Amino acid sequence: MCTVSRAAVEAAIADLTAAYPHLAVDPSPHPALAGCEEVVWSELPGCPDGVPALLYGLVDPEAAEVAGRTLSRLVMAGPMHISAAMPAIVPYLLRLAADPEVPHRGKHFDLVLVAAALSEPVDPGNPRDLAINGPEEEHPERALCRTAFEADAVWVRRLLADDQLPDGEPLSPDERDLLLRAAGLSPA
Repeated sequence: MCTVSRAAVEAAIADLTAAYPHLAVDPSPHPALAGCEEVVWSELPGCPDGVPALLYGLVDPEAAEVAGRTLSRLVMAGPMHISAAMPAIVPYLLRLAADPEVPHRGKHFDLVLVAAALSEPVDPGNPRDLAINGPEEEHPERALCRTAFEADAVWVRRLLADDQLPDGEPLSPDERDLLLRAAGLSPA
């Protein structure tokens, strides 16, 4: 299984803050990012300290695209696996995706959907599911991600009520069900 390279993400964040130095020095406050500086990001496997600057980049119109690509590197441990950082990022993604003023919010919403899909519990009786996703006990980030969705279910409800996501289209029934399951708002 792939893992996040802390050095690679750290270098990407350094490049981001070199190109947009205000993100590290005097970021524009956004209510969706409240508390992001209190998280001890470096305690998460593969996660550098500079995550707040990365998150601030998501709301900066000029830096948003680069910050979004860097965020994707941080939260994905491989093509079908979320990283240990994803559960800590989910609350911020939910809030950013719910704000129509945030640049590239559709991309944040896409990451919310990815987090919801890749954090679904694995059926231990399904050999194919186990072969693709691995057993739950080897991926604690999935349960932590579900806990993050449940803790921020109010934001999931806001997204479900938003008729502008994704890209001005109503959510598909599958997307709605995925978000409901992730937040523990409907039966599995």
